[in-house]
Amino acid sequence: MGKCLTDRSSLHGALSLIQGVVEKKAINPILTSIVFQTIGDDVLRLKATNLEECISVDIWAEVHETLNIAVSAKKLFEFVRELPDMPVNIELNEAGSLSINVERISAAFPTLDVEEFPDFPQVPESKILLSRDVFLDALDKVYYSIATDAVSMPLMGMLFKKEGDVLHFVSTDGHRLSLVERSLEGIDAEDFEMIIPKKGVQEIRKVLEKKVEVDAIEVGFSENHFYMKAGNVEVFSRVLEGKYPNYKRVLPDSFDKEFVISTKEFMQAAKRVSLFSEDKVKGIRIEFLPDDSVIVVSSMVSPESGFAGTASQEIEIAEPKGTSFVFGLNAKYLMEALSAFDSEVVRIHTGEALWPVKISSDEVPYYVHIIMPLKLED
Repeated sequence: MGKCLTDRSSLHGALSLIQGVVEKKAINPILTSIVFQTIGDDVLRLKATNLEECISVDIWAEVHETLNIAVSAKKLFEFVRELPDMPVNIELNEAGSLSINVERISAAFPTLDVEEFPDFPQVPESKILLSRDVFLDALDKVYYSIATDAVSMPLMGMLFKKEGDVLHFVSTDGHRLSLVERSLEGIDAEDFEMIIPKKGVQEIRKVLEKKVEVDAIEVGFSENHFYMKAGNVEVFSRVLEGKYPNYKRVLPDSFDKEFVISTKEFMQAAKRVSLFSEDKVKGIRIEFLPDDSVIVVSSMVSPESGFAGTASQEIEIAEPKGTSFVFGLNAKYLMEALSAFDSEVVRIHTGEALWPVKISSDEVPYYVHIIMPLKLED
């Protein structure tokens, strides 16, 4: 038997953090469950795993009897979400089900044998302390470039690497690349290199976005798992095997064409004109006119498709360098990159035909994005 009392907001918050790793359907039913485990006299720990990611959340509870049970997660989150903000009684009843009661509201949930629940990896002995805001910012800037379907398994994750006093966050799907490099100060730890899968990065971001009251987090590596602790939440994510490609090879040493442009105006233009681009990649054509200090963004229409309308927009630019040039870009890739910069202006660097296009900003000096251009029709 087991019994404890907690509050609805804490319980709902914990369930919202861990529900993303609960399997909806699984060969092993235990993976569709959440563990309720009391710790001492005043902690209720909730745990969930899909074998690749593991999350545990500690919340306050008034423990009356020790509780350690795996509970079917189906309908649990939705039920708790609809409860009023009042004290919640949680009790394992004689029939073996877990009862959740709030005043005259009650529900019973089926339980499973907690002994079948997979063990979590060990917390690493060596951890480093990082700013929550810096870490989350880096994840946000590289997450969207992680491949969702790739021949090379490492591309389906984010490279997280410590080299000397610099942390590197890298992602690429073969068509674009995001790179964040943040300097570390006062951290004496060995260098490391790991590849965190996209699902793991997604769950880590979700935790950090909700844990806004946390200033610092702990990260480490243990048993082939990335580890993070943010306040009362612990996350493990199994890292991917394999060697991450040498991303520095797609970073040209120099570019002979360059201009500065309003981030917002460039993004709006790309969105407007791509509405008329009929190819599935929503390509746009960018004409660089340095003598006039403008670029012209226009829709890319295939001659074979017939005339279905066109659109273009002229945008003023600053600090133009180089000669006139025309290049094509995937509008979706461009808009996602621009939205990650958090700066009023960005600097666009390019070169010859099919030369990588680099996006940077003096306001965000630690972030660089590379997009491979599209081939233009003659």
